[in-house]
Amino acid sequence: MTFTVKKGGFYLDDRKVFLNSGEIHYFRIRHELWDKHLEAAREAGLTTVSTYVPWAWHESEESVFDFEGKTCPERDLSGWLKLCKAHGLNCIVKPGPFILAEFRGAGLPDWFLDKYGSEVRMRNSRGEPVQSDGVSLFNQHYLDKVALWYDKIMPLISKNQLSEGGPVIMMQICNEIGVFSWLAKQGDYGNAVKDHFISYLSHKFKDISEVNSLWGTDYKDFADVDLPPDGNLPYASRGDRGRDYEWHCFWRKYYGDYLRMLTGMVRERGVTVPLYHNLPGWIFGHGYEFPVNITMYEDLFGDKSEIIFGVDHIPEFLSYRNMHDDRIINDITSAMQGDKPLFAAEFQSGSREYHVVTNSREMELFYKASIANGLTGWNYYMFSQGCNPRHKGYSGETFYWFNPLTPEGERTGAFPLVKRMNQIVRTSDNLIVNAKRKAEVCVLFYPPYYATELERPVGVSCDLQFTPSAIRRPAYFDGLLKVLQILNIEYDMADLSKASAGSLEKYKQVWAFSTDEMNAADQQTVVDYIGAGGNVVLFPYLPDREMSQMPCTVIRDALSVYPSGKEVIDSPLIDIFDLKDIKCANPLITYSEASLTGAEIIARTLQGSACGFSKLLGRGTVIHLGTWIGFDTEGHKPVYETILKRSGARLRQASASCEFITVRERFTDKNSAILFAGNYYNEEQTGKVTYTHPETGETMNLPFSRNEMLWPALYAILTPVCLEVTDGLKILHCTSDILGISATDNQLEITLYGDRDLAGEIVFEGKDVSRIISATIAGKTAKLIQYGKRIGFTYNHEHRKELILNIRLN
Repeated sequence: MTFTVKKGGFYLDDRKVFLNSGEIHYFRIRHELWDKHLEAAREAGLTTVSTYVPWAWHESEESVFDFEGKTCPERDLSGWLKLCKAHGLNCIVKPGPFILAEFRGAGLPDWFLDKYGSEVRMRNSRGEPVQSDGVSLFNQHYLDKVALWYDKIMPLISKNQLSEGGPVIMMQICNEIGVFSWLAKQGDYGNAVKDHFISYLSHKFKDISEVNSLWGTDYKDFADVDLPPDGNLPYASRGDRGRDYEWHCFWRKYYGDYLRMLTGMVRERGVTVPLYHNLPGWIFGHGYEFPVNITMYEDLFGDKSEIIFGVDHIPEFLSYRNMHDDRIINDITSAMQGDKPLFAAEFQSGSREYHVVTNSREMELFYKASIANGLTGWNYYMFSQGCNPRHKGYSGETFYWFNPLTPEGERTGAFPLVKRMNQIVRTSDNLIVNAKRKAEVCVLFYPPYYATELERPVGVSCDLQFTPSAIRRPAYFDGLLKVLQILNIEYDMADLSKASAGSLEKYKQVWAFSTDEMNAADQQTVVDYIGAGGNVVLFPYLPDREMSQMPCTVIRDALSVYPSGKEVIDSPLIDIFDLKDIKCANPLITYSEASLTGAEIIARTLQGSACGFSKLLGRGTVIHLGTWIGFDTEGHKPVYETILKRSGARLRQASASCEFITVRERFTDKNSAILFAGNYYNEEQTGKVTYTHPETGETMNLPFSRNEMLWPALYAILTPVCLEVTDGLKILHCTSDILGISATDNQLEITLYGDRDLAGEIVFEGKDVSRIISATIAGKTAKLIQYGKRIGFTYNHEHRKELILNIRLN
């Protein structure tokens, strides 16, 4: 048996599967309770368990390794892996060297930090140690000790791989290495960093004169180059900001070189399972900074490495405020890493902080939305609460709260939800892992706008009208990308730095958030797409330079349009199309009427100046707005809707009569789909949902049996559409969670679950639908309703109880 990553999915032998895992730390649970936790994992429906393997735990004294539990029963990693196999569970292992995991020293041994800490610690530009668990990744002492650790742990992992008859199917390669600089907003200036930076520059530039021309410096040789300053020193010039761009590009190459090096070390020691690395980034329940962390690994995406990247989804709470964040994170990750599976490596199930109290209702909504947003695997983090070994816990003895299992293995109120979600996945897994979005609208993501973890203050010397880091949240993340979800618009995301006019031609409209800075090749991609017949919406600025700060006006030149001025107005408003007094942001970039000859002026400022236009270019059209509007008033929705409708694109595959219901539909190539409909508000709503039949293209109604239905607060349905249950008979849709299906020649038994305030409805279709005679649910006769060629049953859900629907067939 083999476990592989290919074609954008996880495969067990040749079958595409949903990777369903839960985190259990053997070293945080008493040895005698290991069986109890693993039994519960099986009962919950997990197929896999995941664990860190702390270097500090297994080499607590230098050169003394324990993987058999000789010094402490909880060090018996070999025994743990055998138990996983005995319980029929696959295993993901995470041997670092960095694990973080709220483990003191981030998993590095105390003896190592005591002995080498002063040499390996990250340093600022003044040579002072940085208050961080991070180390200089290419320090030779560090690499020598990592090699010795790998010499011991990798053979143990290798002999326990699935291909060798063991349970190990995947391994994490280090963990969240970019997080140290991101959290501290501090790069490493110690050890060999300067040598690596000089090497990077000498490979990118032919001659030091190119660097001097860009940066305004007078270096005689690459060896003379100084590292950029850190701290809060504002940029002194455009050249200084251009140097900072190269500094950020360098760190992406640095992290890439480090993880590729570790990958080589792992492979040399016999480990052949797929490798992954984690992407963190949620901040106090919001994901707007997550893209910064995604871009840090830009040099490893696609075919640049074999590593897949798993997202850490820790929303803490779920509501209308952050309902859009997880989808954006998923979309950007997929756009950047290419044809690799979308895996939530840390999928919230509990809380790291006691003041963040999770509840099953919010988590259920989040879990269902995550499937609708494309996840093909997750790892509940944590499935089991733990207790830290003495002096090892970052937060003392207790590790995590509100998990499905206590440290003693007792089930909590979170356990039933995890079990039920796993039943939902198991029933519809083939559909879930193969469903894709159908979109005719695309939003571009531009990685350089998020390469800012070390960015310094932008002063007037840079002469920027718009700084990406200052406006990307309100204009883009919480603006454009949120309103598209509120409006239930189907859209894809693409990485502009990897896109081409050819890859974008399938879209009828492409949105580009653009500021003063955009590289020439990327500006040309936008121009080529338009010229070939595409329609672009570009805001808030027509770029005038590359990221290096070299002048570059490819888009302006193609349009023959150049700004004539700007306005800064108290409480700025614009009129756009026939919509009046639309709130917007300063500055407003204006254009002379003469420069817009042949263009349609679509927006004007309070002073009557043109600040937006639509213009033909080749066979396509540009809509440009010289400001941004974000999304913080009701009046913004019709602006976006108007622009979207001008594309002629099909904007929605599913919709709702109630504006507070969020719907998404994804389709397989086997004439089936998955439909999500959720209420993110903390009060019930009333309405109906329409969706697209995946085979006929018909517009279908949910519910079928009435005009509308009540949608409980903070609740969602996730229903398969056209799920085949027997040859010739399909479930069209169901408002209940479908937890299991069994069929005989003359009977169907379907296990259902739903909120007590949600109307129960299941509808069948297919050439053999006439075989349905009657049904009982919970022992009572179910109401049968004929809908033309379809048959449905309606029923009431019971509070926190599963229902058995028995259907008689002739």
